[in-house]
Amino acid sequence: LLDLADEMGLLVNDESFDMWELSKTPYDYARFFNDWHEKDVASWIRRDRNHPCVIMWSIGNEIYDTHAGERGRELTRMLMELVRSHDPNQNAAATLGSNYMPWENTQKCADIIKLIGYNYAEAYYDEHHKEHKDWIIYGSETASVVQSRGIYHFPADVPILDDDDRQCSSLGNSITSWGAKSIEKCIIDNQNADYSAGMFIWSGFDYIGEPTPYHTKNSYFGQVDTAGFAKDSFYVYQAEWTDYRNYPMVHVWPYWDFNEGQLIDIMVCSNAPKVELFVNGVSLGVKLIDHKHGNERIARWKHPYSKGELRAVAYDEHDNIIAQDCTESFGDPVKLEAVCDKYTFNSDGTDLVFVTIYALDADGHEVCNANNRINVTVTGSGRLAGLDNGDSTDTDSYKCNSRRMFSGKLLAVIQSDNTEGNVVVTIESKGLEPVTIHLVANDTCCCNKENKLSENNSEFYVDDVTICEIYEEVPIRKLEIVAKDRVFTKDRPVIEAIVNILPANATYDDICWRATDDRGVTSGIVNLEVTDNRVVMHGVADGTFRLRCTANNAKKHPDIISVLEFTVEGMGVMHYNPYELISGSLYSYSEGAVAGGNERGVATPRDHKSILVYDNIDFGEWGSDLITIPIFELESSELNFEIWEGIPFADGSTLLLDAVYDKPSIWNTYQEETFKLAKRVKGISSIGFVFYRKAHVKGFKFERLDKAYCRINMSDADSVYGDSYSIKGEVAYDIGNNVSFVYENMDFGSKGAGKITICGRTSLDNNTIHVRFENEEQSYNNIIEFEKSEEFTERSFELEMLQGCGSVSFIFLPGSNFDFAWFRFDS
Repeated sequence: LLDLADEMGLLVNDESFDMWELSKTPYDYARFFNDWHEKDVASWIRRDRNHPCVIMWSIGNEIYDTHAGERGRELTRMLMELVRSHDPNQNAAATLGSNYMPWENTQKCADIIKLIGYNYAEAYYDEHHKEHKDWIIYGSETASVVQSRGIYHFPADVPILDDDDRQCSSLGNSITSWGAKSIEKCIIDNQNADYSAGMFIWSGFDYIGEPTPYHTKNSYFGQVDTAGFAKDSFYVYQAEWTDYRNYPMVHVWPYWDFNEGQLIDIMVCSNAPKVELFVNGVSLGVKLIDHKHGNERIARWKHPYSKGELRAVAYDEHDNIIAQDCTESFGDPVKLEAVCDKYTFNSDGTDLVFVTIYALDADGHEVCNANNRINVTVTGSGRLAGLDNGDSTDTDSYKCNSRRMFSGKLLAVIQSDNTEGNVVVTIESKGLEPVTIHLVANDTCCCNKENKLSENNSEFYVDDVTICEIYEEVPIRKLEIVAKDRVFTKDRPVIEAIVNILPANATYDDICWRATDDRGVTSGIVNLEVTDNRVVMHGVADGTFRLRCTANNAKKHPDIISVLEFTVEGMGVMHYNPYELISGSLYSYSEGAVAGGNERGVATPRDHKSILVYDNIDFGEWGSDLITIPIFELESSELNFEIWEGIPFADGSTLLLDAVYDKPSIWNTYQEETFKLAKRVKGISSIGFVFYRKAHVKGFKFERLDKAYCRINMSDADSVYGDSYSIKGEVAYDIGNNVSFVYENMDFGSKGAGKITICGRTSLDNNTIHVRFENEEQSYNNIIEFEKSEEFTERSFELEMLQGCGSVSFIFLPGSNFDFAWFRFDS
C-alpha cells in the first residue's frame, strides 16, 4: 500500500494504536499494551520510516486515556519519545487524532504533541487556534455523512437517517448525530480555517462493518461503494477540489425515473462558477456557485417529475459552456452491456480485469435503477474472482457467480489463471439480451517474467467462487403509483390510487401500502383501505402525507420504496395518539443541535443542553402518568433528563419527572425504560424533554390507564353535588349531608368489578356510603359501612358485580362526617 502511495503521490497519516491502557471492548489491544507497545512501535516505525508518502505518525485514534486523566499525558509523552527514537531524522511528525478535543484533559495532551487531529470537532477550530497558536490543527476524521449509491429518500430538506429499505439517501439528508451537518459544511469548515493543515474525510470507500445506522453488512460512509462505483457525493468533493480551468466537470442527480407529478429534489455540482438546469429543454434557471466564500456549493431545484431529460450545463466566467451532464428517463431493461478497464491482461495469475455490468432499455438508455439478477460465466485462461454491487443489504456472497445489480450496476472481477490464451466472459439475466466479452491473457505486459506463478504456487489466487444454481428471478425494479387526484377536501374526502409493478413479468408481487410523513413515520391524517395493488384513501385531518408503496423483493425488509405526495385540506387538526409510539423525529420544537437518530428517532447533542417538545397529543379524558421511552445511551453511565408537560421552563409548564436512565449500553440498540410521572397528563397537551448529554431516543408512548380500575382521587370527580364538603389538593374533607361525587365513563368491561378499596377516615362509629353504578340499561346500589378511624385508612369491601360502562356515584346521606382521599375498584 505504501509503495503505491509513494508512486501516486498520496500523503499518509500512518496510524498505530486504537487504544492504550484503557480498553474500548473486552478483548482489544489494551490487554497487551503495556507488554507490547515498545516492540510494536519499533516494528511500525522501522517498517515505514523511509516511505516518502508518510507525513505523520499517529500514536492513537480516539484514545480514552487522553480524556480520563493525568496518565494520558504520561503515555502521550512516552509514545512520542518512542516514535522519535526510531525516526531520529523525523521523516514524519508524531500526531494524535481525537474525538475528545472539546475537553480539558485531551487539550493538555494536544499541547504536548502540538500536531493534533480533530475528529468531528470543527466547531472548536477557531477557539483552540486563538488559544494555542503553536498547535497545528487538521481534521483527522470529518464528514461521516452516510449515503447509498443511487438511493434517494425525498425530500432533501428533511433529515432521514434511516428508512425501511435499510439504505441511506444520496441527497445529503442522511446525517449522523456526530458527523457533519452536510457535505458542504464539511468542505466549507475546512476551507474557512486557513490555518488548518487539511482534512481526512470518513470515509473514501465503504468498508465491511460499521453499517451505521443499521445492522447490515458494510458501511455507508464512503464516497465510493465497495464495488468501486462513485456515489453522487464523490462529485461534490471533486467539484471543490479541482479547477475548472484544468478539469471542467458538472454532475446532476438523481436519475430521472419517478412517479408522474412527484416532487423531486434536483441537484447539480460543478467546479465552474455558474450552472444551469434544463428539464425537457426548458431552463429552470441559472445559479452561481462561489467556490471560495459561498455557503452553498450544490445548486438545488425542486420540480415535479415528468418523463424526459435532465441536463446540467456548466459555464465559465465568460458564459462559455465548458461541461454538460445529462440523465434521461428510461424503461425496463431489455439488454445487458459491459465495459472493462482493459481487454488484455497479464497471464501471471495475479492480474485482474474489472468489468462493469449495466443494462439498457429499448431506446438504448441506461437503466439506473436496474436490479436484475446477473449470472456470470468465465471460460478459457481466466477465472471469476468475485462479484460486488455495493449494496450493504445484499447477503449474497462476494464469491459467487450470481448476484443482483444494485442501482443499475454490478462489478465482475476476472483473474488470470497462469496460462496464456483467450478468456470469454458471458453475462446473462432472465429475459434480457446477454453480452459476451472477449479478453486476452498473455505475458507481454509482465515486467518480470520470473514472477509468473507456477501451477504449484497459488498464493495470489483468491478462493474459487461458489458456482450457484442459476436463479432465474426477475426482481421488481419500480413501483409506479398513479392517482387521478392528490388533494383531499370536504367535497373530495376519498381518493384512489393504484400501483403498477415494473417490469410486468416480475417474479414478486409482495407490495405493502403505508401513509407517512416526510420522515417515513406513519401518518394519522388519512386512513387506507388496501386491496392488492389498489388503495382507497379517506382524509381525516389537515396536512400533507406521502403515500408509500414498498416491495421486499424476497428480502426480509422492503427493498423498493415508491412515494407520492398528497394534501388534506379542511378536515381539522390531527392529534397524536400517546398510547402508540410517537417517533422521536416528530418533535415540533427543539433547542440545541439535535439530529436524526436511529430508527426515525432523535439524537441529542454530546456536550450541551437540548430541549424537545411534542405538541397536539390527545391523552383523552383520563390520561396517563406512565411513560415508556426506548433509549440508546452510549456511555453505560447514568443519563439524567427531565420530562415536562408543556415547553420546559416556560410559564405554565410543569416538571413531571427528574428521570434517570441507567441501563448498560448495547451498541445501536434501544432499550425501554418506564417512568411514573408526578401526575397524569390528560386532554390535549404537550410533552417536553430536557437532555444534558448525548442519547438516541426512539420516541415515547404512554400506558393507557383503565380509569375504572385505577386509583382515583376524590379531586378527579367529574361533578360534585351538595354544599357540605371541601376539597384540598386531592382529598375531600368534611363530607356531610346529601353530598354526591360522580365519576363518568367508568368502564368495568365484561370481567366486572366485585371489590372496592377506599382510603378515608371518620369520627363516627360507622359512616354509611352509597356506591351507585348506573347506565342506560341498569342501576346498582351498594351500601358500605366505613368504621371509625382517626387516621386515613385503606379498607376493602365486597360489591355486587359491576359490569359494562357507566357512572359511579358516592352518595353521603344526612349525618355523614367523612374525609375521603381515594378509591380503587378491583375485579
